[in-house]
Amino acid sequence: MLRLAFLLVASALVAAAAETPVPFSRTLTAEQKQRLGLAGLTAAQLAELDRTVGAYARGEAAVAVETAVKKVEQTAAQKIVAAEQKAAVAAESAVADYKKKQEPGVVARTLEVFKKKQEEDKRERFTAKVVGPFFGWGGGTYFPLENGQVWRQVGTETNELPKVESAEIEIYRSNNGYWRLRYGENWITVKRLQ
Repeated sequence: MLRLAFLLVASALVAAAAETPVPFSRTLTAEQKQRLGLAGLTAAQLAELDRTVGAYARGEAAVAVETAVKKVEQTAAQKIVAAEQKAAVAAESAVADYKKKQEPGVVARTLEVFKKKQEEDKRERFTAKVVGPFFGWGGGTYFPLENGQVWRQVGTETNELPKVESAEIEIYRSNNGYWRLRYGENWITVKRLQ
């Protein structure tokens, strides 16, 4: 029994020794200490030396790990940059191919839309002068124009103004398709009668 207890204690001491690193100064022989000039150090100085060497050893391990991590990060960053460049080149190539295939059609459609818009702007927006005195509007008001057209107010809004001779108004089609008559900052919905 005593022998078993001794073996257990001995194995525990060996395990503890394996887990705890041996201080640097204890790894040196008396001759090595003498040659290195460490033989005259006090116990406190040797303990300080052991702490310093241990920190250096741990630092070396940390530096090695840090270097390995940086290398992995650099490799990953290089792969990401290469993949992004490859994707950018592929996207540019795809866009260029699409433009080659679509460009004549796109240009033709764009010109067609532009011409149509110009025609609509000319046709659906114009200025004209009202024949006779202009007093604004008061619901169902008629607007005879110098170009021969006659327009009539659709709603019942009122906007009485001082008398204006040959007032210049603007008539245009709104986005929702209704015709508007604008004088100054005010507008009303109108309908062409002639």
